[in-house]
Amino acid sequence: TKLHIPPLLIALAMVQATPVVGDEIGELPQVQVHDDITYVTGGFGQDESCAMKAAAGNYDLMLTFAERDGSYVADVNVQIIDSSGRTVLQTVAGPLLLANLPAGKYRVQADYNGTTRWRTVNVGGSPRDRLTFTWPSGYGSERATSGGAEFSAFEISEPRRVKACP
Repeated sequence: TKLHIPPLLIALAMVQATPVVGDEIGELPQVQVHDDITYVTGGFGQDESCAMKAAAGNYDLMLTFAERDGSYVADVNVQIIDSSGRTVLQTVAGPLLLANLPAGKYRVQADYNGTTRWRTVNVGGSPRDRLTFTWPSGYGSERATSGGAEFSAFEISEPRRVKACP
């Protein structure tokens, strides 16, 4: 005897077996390499932001770019300079940048809409280094958005507004 399963029943079974993407961490943006520096930049939307934050432990340095109200910003010109004055990484980043750097002291320059911020960091210790660069709220027009919705650098600390990362 031959078993006949109606197509509708097969379709329903397929829907039930499909994982819910909203409960998973999103994909990490493409990892890039410049000389010996491995880095990734992105963090647009909650899924990508969660993926970046989950991957941060695998990188020596995490940079976050935001306005003071917590809104992420993008199109930040970033330059990382080693202790000898050599630029080891120059890129346009945001709202997050993860980088693996050789151990040492670095000066990080972040320029957003013509206003430059400088920070110094010693890379190579534990815990991993995290720097946040902020600009006045409403300063720029390049707020990071995804699908028309703005996202906050402080979204994880505000669980009532935005679902936390898994």
